[in-house]
Amino acid sequence: MTHSAKKISTGEYEYRGYHIEEVGQYGDTPNEAQWNITHTASGETEAHDAANTLKDAKAMINFWLGE
Repeated sequence: MTHSAKKISTGEYEYRGYHIEEVGQYGDTPNEAQWNITHTASGETEAHDAANTLKDAKAMINFWLGE
């Protein structure tokens, strides 16, 4: 099954109960953005993981959900 991320605003998405937000360049990867992942469906208010791309963030969420 294919799931789509709902765009909230530039660099901000909702995907399968998670909030994904681009927070800019970080750490030792100055040419790559970081995407923070927050599980809003469980009431979390702070990111608990991050990815280098939106695609990677969605793949991580799919993995956590058993897909």
